[in-house]
Amino acid sequence: MYLIVACPKCGNYSIARDTVKTHQCPYCGYVMRIEEASIIARARNGREAREIILKLKTPRELRRKP
Repeated sequence: MYLIVACPKCGNYSIARDTVKTHQCPYCGYVMRIEEASIIARARNGREAREIILKLKTPRELRRKP
């Protein structure tokens, strides 16, 4: 299981496994504790996690309705 977390320092989204206790932001290097991080979503696999992050980063006016 994967978690999509928001970095409390820079606000960017990243993917972390749900089995870890800490995660380093790939953008700013901040090391956050998972239990204190903002968990945005959960995903079953890496592909699903990537798709969730792409949707979060895409502006609303550019998103296609299914």
